[in-house]
Amino acid sequence: MIRIFRIELRRSAARWAGLMVLTASAGLLYSARERWTAGYMILAMDQRWYLSLLTGLAVAAGAWQARREHASRVTELFASVPRPRAHQVVPMLLVYGVVAFVAYVGAWSLAALRIVGTAEYLPAGAVAGVVVAGAVAVVAAAWFGLVVGRMLPSVLTAPALAVATFATPLVARGITGRREWLSTLLFPGYGLGGDSTDFATVPGRFSIAQMLYLTGLAAGAALLFAAAQHRARIVALAPALLGAAAAVLILQGGAAFVRDPVDPAARELVCTGDAPHVCVARVHSGVLDEVTPPARAALAKLARLPGAPSRAEEDLSPMRQVGEYPDSMLVPLTIGDDGHVNHRDRLESIMLDNVGVLPFVCPDEATGPDAAVVDAATSWLLGTAAHTARAGDLLLTLRGLDEQEAAARVGAVRRAILTCSSGDDLLTRPAS
Repeated sequence: MIRIFRIELRRSAARWAGLMVLTASAGLLYSARERWTAGYMILAMDQRWYLSLLTGLAVAAGAWQARREHASRVTELFASVPRPRAHQVVPMLLVYGVVAFVAYVGAWSLAALRIVGTAEYLPAGAVAGVVVAGAVAVVAAAWFGLVVGRMLPSVLTAPALAVATFATPLVARGITGRREWLSTLLFPGYGLGGDSTDFATVPGRFSIAQMLYLTGLAAGAALLFAAAQHRARIVALAPALLGAAAAVLILQGGAAFVRDPVDPAARELVCTGDAPHVCVARVHSGVLDEVTPPARAALAKLARLPGAPSRAEEDLSPMRQVGEYPDSMLVPLTIGDDGHVNHRDRLESIMLDNVGVLPFVCPDEATGPDAAVVDAATSWLLGTAAHTARAGDLLLTLRGLDEQEAAARVGAVRRAILTCSSGDDLLTRPAS
């Protein structure tokens, strides 16, 4: 069997098809690496973002292979061989299936090597479900291309199938009546990746349902390609229908579908063992050592103020409103395209901007202290120059006070920011 597999690999275009899928997938992932370098799950989901393109290439490759046999006029020759049609097509199905599967998984593996030194959180089951479902989709596409290419051996079949597959994310909602869960289930390239957060995931139930559906499609395509009689072709539709039915039942007709789910374990804080504690989300735990020095330096500067926070933690709620601000200093952490912390050389000043308070939503018309007051207080804290003339005058006033009085006023500005209250006279009122 191995000898037959090697012969089929050499005589067919499968290896070139696999190389095309591998190169396209790896290239697309590399071009948008800033989206997925935070972790393995977001990498798997981002690869699915390109699945319509990859399945388009696979289905075109299968159709082109089937047309080659027709163009070479070997169809009648193969039909005269005293072996069942099913036995004849197994090597072709096997070689295209293995190559397509390995190409898709291989592209993910190559990309994962880029973040292996910084990404420590690996939800193996969830990641495997997303990657395997995508690989099975590429296999099903290649086998479906063989079927259509055999039935319609035209030079236009392969490009037409590719274009139609590329367009599936655009028409998915229209085909399914705008049912999000059904669109994501039936069209694996729809709804995953692209703009997902670092904490996004795919529920295991959904991956199982999708794999059942895609396995049914692949099995149906294989049986259609092997079918020599009309009755056998009708029977070949059964696996696809059974797979789709099983998937819908598992998802309870959409009731079990969760839009934009978040992995709670990925959001759990992982902290340094010694004080002052610096904490990041588990999915970013690989860069904790990079965050700790600037965070502790920022905490040391904030410690000059009365009531200053004594620990730092990653900001996990960017839409926070007044009254929801924690006692910790928040770290605005983003991961760069190299897997390391973005702007790590400026992270200390970023954390201390706005007097160590990250922007949040104030209610009604309240906006907090004037920008010049905040600028002067921040510049005093950082030991830098102010950005405007008015802020510079306020900064001179601050620096003319003793350390304790200046720290008290800057601390009052920080509290005014946190409570969205006016504090425009905090730096100019007479010394107490």
